[in-house]
Amino acid sequence: MKLLNYLKNKSLLFASLAAGLFLPSNAAAEGEYAWPENYGGVMLQSFYWDSYDETQWTNLQNEAGELSDYFDLIWVPNSGKCSSDPSMGYNPVYWFTNHNSSFGTEDELREMIATFRNFGTGIIEDVVINHRDGVSTWTDFPTETYKGVTYEWGPWAICSNDEVAGQDGQEQPTGAPDTGDNFDGCRDLDHTNAKVQEGVKAYLDFLKNDLGYVGWRYDMVKGYAPQYTKIYNESAKAQYSVGEYWDGYDNIVKWIEGTGRTSAAFDFAFKFAVNDAFRANNFSQLSWLNQKTNTYEPAGVIHMPEYRRYSVTFIDNHDTSRNENNDAFPGSLVVAANAFMLCSPGTPCVFMSHWLDYKQDIKDLIAIRKSVGITNQSTVEVLNNSNQYVAKVTGTNGELVIGIGRGVQVPSGYTTADRVKSGNGYAIYTKVEIKSLDTERPEVVFDKPEGYYIGGTDVTISVNNADNATIAYTTDGTTPSLTNGKQAKAPVTVHISTKTTIKAVAIVDGEIVSAIESATYRTERTPVTVYFQKPTVSDWDETYFYAWSDEFEAAELLGNWPGKNMESSTVEQDGYVWYTWTSPNDCNLVNMVFNAGNNKPQTVDVNDIEGTRYFKLGDLSGKYAVIDVTEEFAGVEETVTDSSVRIYPNPATDVICVNNDNVTSFSVYNLNGATVVYSEGTKEVNVTDLQSGFYLYRVVLSDGSVAQGKFVKK
Repeated sequence: MKLLNYLKNKSLLFASLAAGLFLPSNAAAEGEYAWPENYGGVMLQSFYWDSYDETQWTNLQNEAGELSDYFDLIWVPNSGKCSSDPSMGYNPVYWFTNHNSSFGTEDELREMIATFRNFGTGIIEDVVINHRDGVSTWTDFPTETYKGVTYEWGPWAICSNDEVAGQDGQEQPTGAPDTGDNFDGCRDLDHTNAKVQEGVKAYLDFLKNDLGYVGWRYDMVKGYAPQYTKIYNESAKAQYSVGEYWDGYDNIVKWIEGTGRTSAAFDFAFKFAVNDAFRANNFSQLSWLNQKTNTYEPAGVIHMPEYRRYSVTFIDNHDTSRNENNDAFPGSLVVAANAFMLCSPGTPCVFMSHWLDYKQDIKDLIAIRKSVGITNQSTVEVLNNSNQYVAKVTGTNGELVIGIGRGVQVPSGYTTADRVKSGNGYAIYTKVEIKSLDTERPEVVFDKPEGYYIGGTDVTISVNNADNATIAYTTDGTTPSLTNGKQAKAPVTVHISTKTTIKAVAIVDGEIVSAIESATYRTERTPVTVYFQKPTVSDWDETYFYAWSDEFEAAELLGNWPGKNMESSTVEQDGYVWYTWTSPNDCNLVNMVFNAGNNKPQTVDVNDIEGTRYFKLGDLSGKYAVIDVTEEFAGVEETVTDSSVRIYPNPATDVICVNNDNVTSFSVYNLNGATVVYSEGTKEVNVTDLQSGFYLYRVVLSDGSVAQGKFVKK
């Protein structure tokens, strides 16, 4: 029964998402391409500043079941490749051809979006079109092709008053003057230019119809005139659009009107009214007078009923929470502030940090909102705003009364038995039955945890919480789906004889009903080898390696901080000096920091290094970034215990061979360390099906000697 209810609910949720993906092509009604009317959904901002671990696409995907129980939309960072790494996505370079970001690969992104879509939850991308960065200079935008059209931009796409103007050695901008605020750091795009507009339209089409986003949050919409948002949204026809217009009520409303009401806006007026009220402990500031009706309404853009639909409310976000301008939510009453937001009209956007810190409280509040049926256009009657905020909110299923502040009394018509949630600074009363939102979803499980199984093993895949389920699974790194991978009735047993990543998903009645589960199994232990290119920056005189892992303390590897001085551990290849280190044989996964010594410059943490990896220093932002250049340099040094062993031809087209008859095993790995070809007792392997690019090989001979290196597949 729970599975049937889940499928039924998922279908209803997906239908609402599909409405935004397949809208009619005729002229839009008011707000049709902005934000749905009477919308009861709740959004999650899935990141905060530097949340590179928590917001990895794989981590979000793993949490898809729980998140989809409570959130209808999830706002994620810009997924295109940026000009630095790590990056939060606000210095974008690529729009179409490279969506490998600091949050994961494009394949992982697509898997994550598809998983949430299967659960009825839509993904909103942080779209940055006010500005763009170059590949290697200020102005060398990449040439990209989408749907047969090539987009090749030059200085004509840059506003004439961008800061690149007058810079020595840089192409000079020839576009029109900026129609909004300037953004230092990247090139401001000339949105008056028809070719720029066509590029943006194509980009949004790609995001929606190729990657699968259901909408977007426009970054820094103050940077260009609002009529361009109207042009883009009417072209893209996405159901969800919200702009970051960081200002007060009047100017936010002007911007919404400037877009022709084709976009919602983040309700900064609401946010700062909340800040003021909680900072001063004066909760009368949570309501504003509507001068048209002479009644009090909840503060912000939402205090005007005609604009509630276009308000996305929030307590904090990735920018305000950094508190650079004293903008972070003040004090400790975070749950009370979220209660006010979740019991008010507008579409509430919960901040990731609040979700992580107060998860059960926020779950309860969302369940109350959805049980009562509060929407973005619900009506509110303020009952008391004398240093308190007490209001009756009417939803589609009934009403509630929320009180914020000290000394809030049980409201008339209610008893303490009707108090469904209370805490420090707030209380909520309703006679509506509050329903649990937790869903017992089908779940794919492996009978063995991922890890090392020397010599091989068998892994059995089964499905919990579903009868007669079919399992779709892959072992080649691709995403299992209704049309990709092997399918068999659960349970399924897979034999593991070499390093293998299994990805599996459950199917019931022709629908995917579970998250994608993934596990990697290894059959031999290989040490980690790291190459780090000698830095050329002026503040870096010596290089130290510091390493640790789950199985080894730092002192067991390279010593306590700052680690080992590597000046005597270098090799010269291809004109570069490389510092190099190989872990103990039984240490197969490490984390590292490269540094210049104690109390001197260092890099960010480089986590989960395995196999042979090549790194170089990246940009400085507090700590130096690290760039993985394995694809460019892997195999520049062959490690060979038998120097007579060679593989040929190199480059190869269909077959590679070993010039030795005593081959025990022949392995081919991609640059992520995954085995893509394996054979035993043969001196040649077929590589016809491999994609073009660099690969690593490892040949083990009968006398135990090993040869390994790199080859190119044409």
